[in-house]
Amino acid sequence: MMSSMDTNNPLKVSEVREVSPIKISFEDLDLSETPSTLKGLPVPSLPSQFGSSHPMPGMPQASAPGMMPPQGSWDPSSFGMLNDPAMFFFNQQQQQQQQHHQHHGGPPPPVPYMPGMYPNPWVPWGGAMPWSMPMYPGMGGMMPPPAGVQAPGDMRGQRKQNLQNANSKGQGSQRERRRRGRAKQSKDQAVSPAPASEDGDDNHSALLTEVRKHGGKSKLTLKDVMPNVLEFCYDQTGSRFIQTKLDDANDGERLAVCNAILPETAKLASDSSGNFVVQKLFEIVNVECKKQLASKLQGEVMRLSQEAHGCRVIQRAIQHVPRESQLQLAGELHGHVVSCIEDMNGNHVIQKCIEQMPPDSVDFIIKAVEEQTERMAAHTYGCRVIQRLLEHCASHQLERMLEQILSATARLASDPFGNYVVQHMLEHGRREDKRRIIAVVQTNILEFAKHKCSSNVVERCFEIATVGEHAQVLEAERQALVSAVLGNPSDPHPPLYQMMEDRFGNYIVQRMIEHSRGFEKDLLRQRLMAVKEQLRGSSSGRHILAALDKEFPRGQVPVV
Repeated sequence: MMSSMDTNNPLKVSEVREVSPIKISFEDLDLSETPSTLKGLPVPSLPSQFGSSHPMPGMPQASAPGMMPPQGSWDPSSFGMLNDPAMFFFNQQQQQQQQHHQHHGGPPPPVPYMPGMYPNPWVPWGGAMPWSMPMYPGMGGMMPPPAGVQAPGDMRGQRKQNLQNANSKGQGSQRERRRRGRAKQSKDQAVSPAPASEDGDDNHSALLTEVRKHGGKSKLTLKDVMPNVLEFCYDQTGSRFIQTKLDDANDGERLAVCNAILPETAKLASDSSGNFVVQKLFEIVNVECKKQLASKLQGEVMRLSQEAHGCRVIQRAIQHVPRESQLQLAGELHGHVVSCIEDMNGNHVIQKCIEQMPPDSVDFIIKAVEEQTERMAAHTYGCRVIQRLLEHCASHQLERMLEQILSATARLASDPFGNYVVQHMLEHGRREDKRRIIAVVQTNILEFAKHKCSSNVVERCFEIATVGEHAQVLEAERQALVSAVLGNPSDPHPPLYQMMEDRFGNYIVQRMIEHSRGFEKDLLRQRLMAVKEQLRGSSSGRHILAALDKEFPRGQVPVV
């Protein structure tokens, strides 16, 4: 292909670029012979950074300035090439530069390139070659810079110097590679017990090293590791080993472990691995050991309650220690209840106190919540605490708190967190409380039904008034709710028709179909079947029709 080309009449630049989509490999070109007409042509001067004072390996200098070295006087294999470079491009570059200088002056145009190759892929004459790019795509690496010269923007020399400095400080490159390898493995694999260190930096005991190496297959017993029990507790694999052995240990072995960790109970409670051993001991040791462990947590309860690991230990302690120890631990929370409730970890400790301690022992929590009930009910963690109080405390203890919730029912029902408090009031409150909430919802049922949060409250109202604890005494309230949804028979757009097409209200219609009774149930079906075609046109409407089919099997004719 190339040998048949007339070197005296080279292609134009535009013609070269027009064939750029064609893939040409070196095997397709015959570059073994250099045209004799190109020998002795002047070579344009190179940029200063490619000066001839730094010859490239395998490429000698030209015999005279501006002259190309004789053919075959340099080794193309030094640059990953099988043959001499394509002199066609060299000739083409010369003519372009001469034409540009004649017509325009100034610097010559860029060198044309072969399809699939970078611009100016090589310099086929004496002098240094650009080292900032590969010879051609697929070559392994960049062109090397001249001896003693660092390529612009090339930081490899600096990194090499940094590694040499690190070696002089005792931190070899081998350790650097090992650390990077471990970091990469931790990203690619799931979290698992870390293997024994190979470089000796961790200074583990021989017992722990064996457990880390063999894991659950280790034949060591709890008695064997007792001299190193604290070391095991602070290690992820060792902690799991201790917990597993404690399940099958006798009372004497459990007591020995408890006594061994007792001085560092509070410290272990904050540790990511040690806290699980402390929790395990609170579950399985005898009452006396539990008291001793709890005594070591005194003075640290508030700090631990607001820690991710420590709060779990405090919860487990409150769950398993006797009442006397419960009061001692919970006593440290007096005066800090609100700050604990608003903490992402501490709120779980407050909830555990309400669940595990006698109701008369949590008056300090009730009083703290009563001071700002509405704000706590609308708080992401405070709403949970109020729900626990509604579940475990008597109504007479919560009188003041309940009244504040009832007074703010309309606002809390539409709150992302407060609506759960209102729903809990409907489930655990007194019958008077339920009546008051249903009355608030009934007065503006359409607005409540079409709201994302308060629609849940409306659904719960229908459920509680139909199948709840006080359903029999709430029959009048249930009928009033149904009538409010059905609206006036003469109204062409009753609340029912507005709710059935709403993304939240349609769930209330489905709930009404489930919980309506007798005549009102048949009337509800009649109203919905009148707009059956409209319901078929939407996904929410089809759900309503499915609920109708479930409640009214085919062939069953309602009595109207």
